[in-house]
Amino acid sequence: MPDYQLTIPPVVEPVSLAEAKAHLRVDFPDEDSLIAGFISAAREMSEQKMQRAIFNQTYVLSLDQFNYGDWRSTIPMARRNPLNYTALWEATALRLPMPRLVSVTSITYVDTFGVTQTLDPSLYSVDKSSQPARIVPAPSGSWPTSDYYMPGSVKVTFVAGSYGDGIQVNTCPASIKAAILLVLGHLYENREASTVASLKILPLGVDALLSPYRFYGGM
Repeated sequence: MPDYQLTIPPVVEPVSLAEAKAHLRVDFPDEDSLIAGFISAAREMSEQKMQRAIFNQTYVLSLDQFNYGDWRSTIPMARRNPLNYTALWEATALRLPMPRLVSVTSITYVDTFGVTQTLDPSLYSVDKSSQPARIVPAPSGSWPTSDYYMPGSVKVTFVAGSYGDGIQVNTCPASIKAAILLVLGHLYENREASTVASLKILPLGVDALLSPYRFYGGM
C-alpha cells in the first residue's frame, strides 16, 4: 500500500482556541497549551476518519516505482484503436490520497544510476477534479524508469485541502467543526486516562457528523 506522510501541517485549525474553551467551559489560561494540542489531535483524528484534508497541508507520497500499467494487455482490442486515453490514464495514473488536491509541488525519482531526478512538470498532467486526484504522463509520453531495487524511489510532494487555507475565512463545514469539538471534549475529559483504549472510544455522533464528508474511494 502506498505510504504518505504529512510534512507541513495546516497554518490554522478549523476550531479556534476561544471556540474550544467555550465548548469545554474553561475560562482560565492555565491549560491553553494543552487545549491547543487537543485541537490539533481532534482535527487529525477527524481527518483520518474522513480520509480527507480539511485545510491546506503538504504531504509526501512514496512509491516503489511509477505506475507503468500493462494497459495494452488489459484493454479490449475494440478500445485500443483509436487510442482510448481514458483507459490509458486509468492504467498509468498515480493516485493521491487525502483529497482534495490543491497542487503538485514536485515529483522526484531515483533513476537507474542511483541519481535523484526531478520530473519536469511538462511531462505529466494533473487531474485535480477527480477524487482521488490523478497524475498521468503527458500525451504521447510515458513515465521514466526508476530504480527497481530501491523501495520508495518515487516521491510525490503535494498540497491537499478540501476547504482552502482557512486563514482569511474559515470555510470548514459546521458538521466537521462539531465533530472536532466532540472529539476535543472527549480528549480533554479523558486527559488523565491510563489506557489508550479509553481514548479510542469516540463520542456518539462523531461518525454521523463526518460520514457525509468521508472519502470512500481507493487509491
